[in-house]
Amino acid sequence: MRAIISRPAMSALIRKHRWLPAAAFLTTVLALGIVLAVHLGIFWIASAAAATLATAYAWGYASRALWQVNWPALDHLNRRQYAEVWNALASSPEKAVAAACGELSEGQLQSSGTATARELIELASIGSRDDVLEIGPGVGRVAWALAPQCRHWTGADISPNMLGYAADRLKARSNVRLVQLPNVGLEPFSDKSFNIVYTTDMFEHLDEIDRWQYVREAFRVLEPGGRFYMDNIDLESDVGWARFAVNARLFAPLERPPYIPTLSTAAELTAYAKRAGFEQIQAHHRPPLVIVVAVKPLSL
Repeated sequence: MRAIISRPAMSALIRKHRWLPAAAFLTTVLALGIVLAVHLGIFWIASAAAATLATAYAWGYASRALWQVNWPALDHLNRRQYAEVWNALASSPEKAVAAACGELSEGQLQSSGTATARELIELASIGSRDDVLEIGPGVGRVAWALAPQCRHWTGADISPNMLGYAADRLKARSNVRLVQLPNVGLEPFSDKSFNIVYTTDMFEHLDEIDRWQYVREAFRVLEPGGRFYMDNIDLESDVGWARFAVNARLFAPLERPPYIPTLSTAAELTAYAKRAGFEQIQAHHRPPLVIVVAVKPLSL
């Protein structure tokens, strides 16, 4: 039997019994107090103090590094219950930002959104005359920077909680509209109603068949000559593989949470675009992302 518990095993244990790190710390504090009270000697005092420091570190590490412990397990939900999953994760503005973008301050959030907006403008040629649709805008990270650069920006999301927080962040933008999706797809929008459709940092949360559904729907709602942009974490990049490998270790013995990211390759995203009918398909590797940009034929 191995004497040291592996990190995946520790992660599994903490996920199953989230009270353990705090309980262990409080137990060692109590033990240290007893040792000091009865004057058991320097060896026992040092041992109890070391145990207290170790459990304090373990508690802090569990809270910070093992991020999945901090999120609700949501064991009662499956991956495709997207609205329920993301409403649960977005139970407050702070949690919504953390769930959608990581733990970012407003300044970092704006900086991150601006960088993605620049990439969209560069790769999808977004301009001041374009009507733009974002699928899965989250808290409006990208829209805050991109909306002033286009004629009209629409965000469509399946989570009403996320849309509510996005509305608060984007209230100063006069050319913004937010729409709740009733299910997977772009049912509220008519054919050929946008110049640009894009989705960023969203495919990682979807089942592969639902990714395909959104690509097909993007083709439908785009005008002929309209551009489509999609990305995901790149499984073939070093950073992407490292993330995949960590999750493979942590969740190997566990049921995967419904929000755990699933990665893509350029071949996967390119196949969706080709099968949907797009042309001029280009794949860009910008670690940790793979980005595919495509154009709807003018003849349609």
